[in-house]
Amino acid sequence: AYAPVDLNHPALLAQGGFKPTEGNPQFHQQMVYAVAMKTIGHFEKALGRAALWAPRYATIDGKRTSRFVRRLRIYPHALREANAYYSPDKCALLFGYFRASESSVGDLPGGLVFNCLSHDVVAHETTHALLDGLHPRYKVSSSLDMLAFHEAFADIVALFQHFTIPSVLNAAIR
Repeated sequence: AYAPVDLNHPALLAQGGFKPTEGNPQFHQQMVYAVAMKTIGHFEKALGRAALWAPRYATIDGKRTSRFVRRLRIYPHALREANAYYSPDKCALLFGYFRASESSVGDLPGGLVFNCLSHDVVAHETTHALLDGLHPRYKVSSSLDMLAFHEAFADIVALFQHFTIPSVLNAAIR
């Protein structure tokens, strides 16, 4: 566990944030925050309102109650596995990390791979949290295709958001 980074600290702001470095856990925090906020911003612009998170439910003295959730929590180093997911119970995004295989071509063989550094993974998981806020029972299978629809929707949001980066869009057009 790493202490949260204060992205508004004057010294950090003066240098324009952390330099993109795979080995810097503070950059990982900055990265997931930036991508999640960009995804949230796109949703809010499309909806014309602020995004809300799904309430937390609990049974207290035999009564089911709900609590307002003020913010989505993001844990860039939550899992020691090749996975990432949105947890409705924690109202949190949990990202894993894992060691690449020794025969890995795309990554440093045997090096650590952080899911929180994948723009697409962060946008995808943030979309799940946003959908949960739009309809808290979104994971309940009302039809055979419901879960597939939500996975596909999160994939499409990540894909489209990827093309909001001008250099990526220019490269794709070329």
